[in-house]
Amino acid sequence: MSGGGAPTGPTLLAVDLGERHLAAGIVSADGSMGVRDRVVTPSKDPLDALLRLLDRVLAAAGEGRMPIGCAVSGPGPVDPSSGEFRPVGLTRWHGLSVRRAVAERTGLPTVLESVGRAYASAVSEGESVVAVHLGDQVDGGVVIDGVLLDGANGRAGMFGHLMVDPSGPLCVCGAVGCLEVFAGPHSIEAQTGRDLISTPLALIDRAGIMVGRACASLAAMVDVRRIVVGGLLVEVFRDRFIDHLRTEFEERCRLSHLTDSSVRVVQQHVLAGPAAIALQSLSSVTAGSTHRGE
Repeated sequence: MSGGGAPTGPTLLAVDLGERHLAAGIVSADGSMGVRDRVVTPSKDPLDALLRLLDRVLAAAGEGRMPIGCAVSGPGPVDPSSGEFRPVGLTRWHGLSVRRAVAERTGLPTVLESVGRAYASAVSEGESVVAVHLGDQVDGGVVIDGVLLDGANGRAGMFGHLMVDPSGPLCVCGAVGCLEVFAGPHSIEAQTGRDLISTPLALIDRAGIMVGRACASLAAMVDVRRIVVGGLLVEVFRDRFIDHLRTEFEERCRLSHLTDSSVRVVQQHVLAGPAAIALQSLSSVTAGSTHRGE
């Protein structure tokens, strides 16, 4: 259990569901983080472990600092009607009634969002950006003038299923050549039979090239200047991966309106994304609307 400075004003509960860790913390309306904690994600009964973690964080916050709402980020996409995460190819959180369980345990209105879309909200700084998050899965979001785009089903940003190589391997979604195959940590580990940190250099180079290719396509498609990339893959593969990403991006951005487009690497605390969603939810409630909650 750790804590920052005591949040001032209304507080919110931010939660992240990762394949490796569960994290939760108290965030204030000005974005500052208070008490927070994390645990290793168990292989069995992850929802029970999550609820126990929330009990500890809320107890540490104290009655006088109880949050007024909660946002949970996890492997997307989200089914907003059922309050469940429905990730493609990942089974740990698939179909579990996360929103209902968290809301009942905490007594708080609870919203869900995918990790990638939450990351996009956190890095947008109120401007226009395409954000690609290479975490447990390849995910992301599009923010235009500070507004996170939803799409028809609330799933805009599933960049893992952009086709980057028509002759590439089969993806878990059933198509071939998806970015997920080349840059998804689980896909890479399945191909090599090794931990991500032991990935052969050739596959690191290939991952960088494919992400750069996807970022260039997104820049042309969405017409934004800022492409932001972050997540576990960037943290592990580091400079070699980033160099190949940027080289491929620059090579493919030949349209005149893309000459000032750039890719930035932005790594954030795992709770930054759900904290941003929680704060947006608070603003939406204040304005009389809702955001993927109940």
